[in-house]
Amino acid sequence: MCSLITMLGVFIQLKQGAGNVSLFDTDYPTMVSLIVALIAYSGSLIGSKIVHIQARPNSDLAKSIINKISLLFGTLTLILEVVILVPGLGLAAVFFWVVWFASVVAEYACKYLEALYTSVVASVVHTFGKLKEHLNMIIRQFAAEPEEQTDELPEVNSTMVQV
Repeated sequence: MCSLITMLGVFIQLKQGAGNVSLFDTDYPTMVSLIVALIAYSGSLIGSKIVHIQARPNSDLAKSIINKISLLFGTLTLILEVVILVPGLGLAAVFFWVVWFASVVAEYACKYLEALYTSVVASVVHTFGKLKEHLNMIIRQFAAEPEEQTDELPEVNSTMVQV
């Protein structure tokens, strides 16, 4: 992917040639988007290496997500370079990239929401179990017959007092 990005960057330089007009003057939004996508792609590559080095047993989802992010931004960088070189083909590729991006977001959102739902259901079941235990304790306490109470003080005799 990096070699393709570099190769298309060289073609952009060849397209501009010795012209006096900068690409920032003609394609300012595309150039800014390209720079942002390049920075995000580089950051996601570095992040994927850090996650790979500090891998934990349950980090498969994190590795998968960061690899997808890296792939998404890498292809976006390539597509933005194609938009600069061949605008019609590039815009068609942007459309397909947006569809792919939406499918990736939906896939991981569903996985995350499923894990969140499972956690919430387990927490609610645990909470209601505890509530049921406390209510049963309260009901048992009120259902038990109260001991007969008298207003008299208990008698103290000599056998009860030990010195």
